[in-house]
Amino acid sequence: MITIHVQEHGLSREDLSKSIDILTRPFSLQKAQALQLIKLLYPKERVDDDIVIRIVGCLGVGQGRPDQTVQVNLLRWLVLVQPFLTSQKVLSKVYHILFMHLSYESTRQWVAHLLFLATKRKDIRPWRIQYLLELQNKYRESQHLTGLLLLYKEYFPEIVIDRFTKLRGALFKYPDSQFLTIIHEVHTRANSLGDEELNLPRDGFSNTKRRKLNIPDVATLDASDKSVTVEELSSLASLAKNIDCVSLPAQVGSVLRHDGMVKRILVNRPSRRAWARLNTWLANSLREELEDDEKIDRGEESVLGELLARCYDLCVYTKELLVSVEDFLCIYLPRWDGLRHRSTIFKLLLLMPIRRWEIIDRDITSPLAAIFQRDTTDSSFRYDYLVFLEDLLRSYSVRCGNVLAWGQDSQIDGQSHAEVMKTMSSLFAHWESNFKKVSDSRPGAMEIQSASLHMYDVVVKLHPNS
Repeated sequence: MITIHVQEHGLSREDLSKSIDILTRPFSLQKAQALQLIKLLYPKERVDDDIVIRIVGCLGVGQGRPDQTVQVNLLRWLVLVQPFLTSQKVLSKVYHILFMHLSYESTRQWVAHLLFLATKRKDIRPWRIQYLLELQNKYRESQHLTGLLLLYKEYFPEIVIDRFTKLRGALFKYPDSQFLTIIHEVHTRANSLGDEELNLPRDGFSNTKRRKLNIPDVATLDASDKSVTVEELSSLASLAKNIDCVSLPAQVGSVLRHDGMVKRILVNRPSRRAWARLNTWLANSLREELEDDEKIDRGEESVLGELLARCYDLCVYTKELLVSVEDFLCIYLPRWDGLRHRSTIFKLLLLMPIRRWEIIDRDITSPLAAIFQRDTTDSSFRYDYLVFLEDLLRSYSVRCGNVLAWGQDSQIDGQSHAEVMKTMSSLFAHWESNFKKVSDSRPGAMEIQSASLHMYDVVVKLHPNS
């Protein structure tokens, strides 16, 4: 009867706190009783920080500690309730304590799982990487240590350079779907949570305070007697003199800093490996900031906007859109509200290489046209979108000018002359179709008609005989 009641109604904060007190106190229950009690820990409300702290505080061996099997099951329970914590920050607060318990084989699986859920870029330190590598070398069969190292490698591929064996199966997935179903039903009955709150991100970003953009410092770790570090370069003259022996910083993401010296090295001494490192770092950073960006109010500033602006500055300097940024835009546009970072988004899209129309329509114009259809209030997006299409066609015409001069067989961005002209023709047809939908007396019509005059001017210049 108790089991059925708990599964239907869950435990209140007070009952849950009393249960944890009993479980973290040694010898208060027999092991079988303790394990049975853990199976009944279905919280009706959010799980408070002190619950997490008490469980982490009871870990270890020796007098005053609960049985190791009880510790293992309590850690597994923390993984289960992680989406329902009052504050995801509590895992960051106990990150160091959890990390030092990786050496205990009995609890390693769930300690590693919690660390995986809690890890952010700021948690990754050189000494932690070194410690993990030592543990992984000692316990070579531990898939969970390898999985944690692979997560670290995602954030800092240039630091974690060891090659690891392929993981077997899926690590760090939610361990008990039935528990999730029961919790969902308990919360539905208690009306304590909305459905949308159950799908929390892995990182558990908090939006109570605006975070600062975390761009790595310019720090060189592998300098030799014959090399020169970026920190030693004081002027463009010293860069030109030492361009062949300059060592790049340990974290190539520092290229986004405003000083520009790393940027000049990457452009003037091309390195495929360095650009690959940068694209990996940027892909992870953009993904991380996107999750945070979608959780803040529209009026608030976001780190994603600043990161995108810095990406744009770099791409303008190199005159080429980074692969990681292009991939991000293709993922972001279908989720975009058309408002945030609009100016930067449109400027980045203007740098995209010329693609076949089918690809442009799929990745760019279709998701933007969907926003165009929804913008029926002040038509600000509609106007900006029509101007963007004009600028895009103008950009393509400038880039394909050499194609027209060189002849039919010349290519630009891997596209033939015929493919480029087909793309431009389809782009204009798309613009014309959208213009006809809004060229009436609605708000913003005069601005939209003004944009149309600019577009026709572009077309006339491209095709004087049309």
